[in-house]
Amino acid sequence: MLIKRLITALIIAPIAVFGILMLNQNGFALALSIILIVGSFEYCNLIKITTLIGRLVYTFLILAAAYAISKDSLMLPFVLYASAIWWLAALGLVLRFPKGADLLNTSLFVKLINGFFLFVPMAGSLIALHLQDPQLVLFLVGLIWAADIGAYFAGRFFGKNKLCPGVSPGKTREGLYGGIFLSQIVALLYVFTSVESLPENAFLMFGFLALVVSLVSVLGDLFESVLKRIAGVKDSGKILPGHGGVLDRIDSLTSSAPIFFILFMFLI
Repeated sequence: MLIKRLITALIIAPIAVFGILMLNQNGFALALSIILIVGSFEYCNLIKITTLIGRLVYTFLILAAAYAISKDSLMLPFVLYASAIWWLAALGLVLRFPKGADLLNTSLFVKLINGFFLFVPMAGSLIALHLQDPQLVLFLVGLIWAADIGAYFAGRFFGKNKLCPGVSPGKTREGLYGGIFLSQIVALLYVFTSVESLPENAFLMFGFLALVVSLVSVLGDLFESVLKRIAGVKDSGKILPGHGGVLDRIDSLTSSAPIFFILFMFLI
């Protein structure tokens, strides 16, 4: 499993970096649309939308909403603030699981709205960040990768105390600390290499940004685990060997992108 994960990561990572830095705005939006299409289809599997027409309609609505948000700079902040509130509710669900999951389990309407909050704020944030500076998108992705890699190896070698055993038995508090630590390293490297004029509190601001993103990325991962437990599946898909589906790879991004955008706009 580890070998498959490494091989897949070594293939995906250069493609992702190239796409983020080299694609123009339209190319980046197109690549993101493909990710949204695959992710939306996988999400349809989780919420038991089995008909092709149902999946196509729902995916089209996701894409249309993401497009509308990306074109309306006045609407985007409201969507992102609503997303932040929604992720607070998701945190409560993760901490209390399986209690409180009945509504998400039984109400199709809640499941459909949940999908919009997963995909649309993420897409709007990424497009807005890419328009401002592609390196910001790469910085965000780097923080998430660092949190994931740091958590994996710290948990593997030092993990003893379970973080959220009812949702994801493999995650440990030591892994969380390792992810936070490595994301702080990435933040420091970004400040040294990409920030031209350093304000006095630059390291503090970027360190805080990295801390929040690393924590929120774990929330995205855990929340998707809740969705998979409700659906009774191990992975959202099988398209990525060793990783599962596309949604399994972007779960941390769904939570982190909107929060990163909000904090970056306020702090930096």
